[in-house]
Amino acid sequence: MKIKYEEFKGEFVKNCPCSPEAVSCGYYNMNLHKGCPFSCTYCILQSYLDSKDPVFYTNISQAREELRKAGKNLKNIRISTGELSDSLAYENESNYSEIIIKIMHEFPEIVFEFKTKSANVENLLSIKPLKNIVVSWSLNPEEIIKIEEHNTASLPERLDAMAKVQEAGYKVGIHFDPIIITDNWKKEYRELVENISNIVVPGNIAWWSLGALRFPEELKEHIFKYKDSKLFTGELIKGYDSKYRYFKPLRKELFLFVRDEIYKKISPSPPLYLCMEDNEMWNDIFPNLDPDPDLINKYLYDSAMK
Repeated sequence: MKIKYEEFKGEFVKNCPCSPEAVSCGYYNMNLHKGCPFSCTYCILQSYLDSKDPVFYTNISQAREELRKAGKNLKNIRISTGELSDSLAYENESNYSEIIIKIMHEFPEIVFEFKTKSANVENLLSIKPLKNIVVSWSLNPEEIIKIEEHNTASLPERLDAMAKVQEAGYKVGIHFDPIIITDNWKKEYRELVENISNIVVPGNIAWWSLGALRFPEELKEHIFKYKDSKLFTGELIKGYDSKYRYFKPLRKELFLFVRDEIYKKISPSPPLYLCMEDNEMWNDIFPNLDPDPDLINKYLYDSAMK
């Protein structure tokens, strides 16, 4: 798939979109490219983008200037390129990560996250790590990856890549998002946490998100194309943001179970947070963490920069 290059019209640095009723974590996106070679059944990009073809934007100087302004006006910035594409999907065809890290040399107070479902880390391994760079993986049990995350790296490949970047000196991030219900979900996520515990050093974890399956009405038609998909295994209802979600007590059960497995096998105090959940859910899952966006963001920023 050939990469196209063009000028981006608009602002690069934007708040990560968050439903009005959900607690924001204070994250930012910087979309330097779009298009994704992966075909995850639950991914909003399947209905949001007109084309999967990769487009890389050429007006990098504008993005750099926007970062400079943001750095002057905002505190504790955490930012990623993982909204409209996978951050490392095209590393075998580009030197994209090298360009990003050169930019971030200029902004040591801004935390940048590469967010991926690939294992394309060779370029990163050839570059001296920066303190403000986090390399993150979206992870699911291998059976879910096979059924729902088409064309992505396998779980062993992702964990091997995580081990390599951690050994090279990078901080790592983990995203259990979306957590998906299957007939054996407790067993599968328990084993997933166990596998991660054999790889990751707790002190190297910048942050770890927990988010339950959710998708808008317009994605249903896309999901139905995948006959083996398990996305409709759990009871789904339309939530406060008009997205299909698991029934709230079931989401709470998911989060509590995964949280406790992480506490037992990884660390009693990992930098966990919820994605797209309201105050009530935050108070139920993390009663000692005030669901205030500024405080959450500072907590995660400090964890990455320690």
